[in-house]
Amino acid sequence: MLNAIKVASLFIGAIVGAGFATGREVILYFGEGGYLTPVAAGLMMGVMSAVFLLAGKYSPSGRLWSAFNKAVDFLVFVAMVITYAVMCSALEELSAACFAVPLIGLSGGVICGILSCFDIKFIKNISSVLVILLIAAAAVLYFSCTKMHKGYIVYKSAFEYCGMNMLTGGCLIKDEGKNMKGREIALSSILNGSVSALLLGFVYTVAASNSSSSMPVFVFAAGKGLSLLGGILIVAAILSTLLGAGRVAFVYMSNYFVSPVLPVLFLCLLSVISFTMKFSLAVDAFYPVIGYFGAAVCGITALSLAAASRRKLLALVKVKRRT
Repeated sequence: MLNAIKVASLFIGAIVGAGFATGREVILYFGEGGYLTPVAAGLMMGVMSAVFLLAGKYSPSGRLWSAFNKAVDFLVFVAMVITYAVMCSALEELSAACFAVPLIGLSGGVICGILSCFDIKFIKNISSVLVILLIAAAAVLYFSCTKMHKGYIVYKSAFEYCGMNMLTGGCLIKDEGKNMKGREIALSSILNGSVSALLLGFVYTVAASNSSSSMPVFVFAAGKGLSLLGGILIVAAILSTLLGAGRVAFVYMSNYFVSPVLPVLFLCLLSVISFTMKFSLAVDAFYPVIGYFGAAVCGITALSLAAASRRKLLALVKVKRRT
């Protein structure tokens, strides 16, 4: 049970980021919809997390699926490099705005690059702490704002947002499914969906009150005298996503480099190059594209799980016929 909770924390920590915590990403995807759209997206992520965990547990073999997996892995790697770069720029820009402290994006990117080579258990423990901070901060802001709930769902936006986040969260937890029991996978997926829906609902409601701002959540927090809380929410979200994206990128590069030094150096260099990027422009330019990538990855993963299930079912039928 504890492992299922840690895997859920790893997933939640990976999918939240600067765009999520500032509210800009949430408004970009759900600005035209209602409160139920981000909630639906969160529930979809719970379902898809089960698909990824099960795909990790029952991955199919064969040349075709091997080729698919290699293509997916490369696609995910590219998306993680982009995400890592955007998070470094976000941490730099937002820490300067929230705390007036420079070079946090650079140092945070370098530190997370180094931490990416650590054991996944270590990263799960860090993610658990960050997720607790995220939920607490988002809840306080939510109950401090005027609720503007709308009652309809834009399914296209919900699915695209789900796909974008599964690139980081789904691919990060996929290998964890190998050693998880069915009950653990079910519990982890339920937690993923319910917590994602809750957090998205909180952030959307807060961000909707300042939807024209580049940082609607922080603007709201500052207006309520809660700048520090808004800053904690943003920094915790960015660091958790940096850890997740860095880990996925590190694992991919480790397949091609014997030494862990080169993947870590790559992430550190990426931090140096990207921390001065304009965050809002990067989110608007890259995130919709990543959303389409994610939708494709979700589709391929679901097909691979279906293929593995079919093969297992056929094997069981053959065994029964022999007996």
